[in-house]
Amino acid sequence: MNWNSAREHCKEKNWKWTMDLINKCQKEMEALEAENVKLKRQLVLRSQLKK
Repeated sequence: MNWNSAREHCKEKNWKWTMDLINKCQKEMEALEAENVKLKRQLVLRSQLKK
């Protein structure tokens, strides 16, 4: 998702509650992406150990 485009649209419409939601969603997505990277690394390490 393009967070900046979403923010600009909300600023134009003066949608404060939506800006708060976008900020919250972005933080959650970043946390999920970081967790996904961490889990992928664990899988790679485990597969290398089994060789």
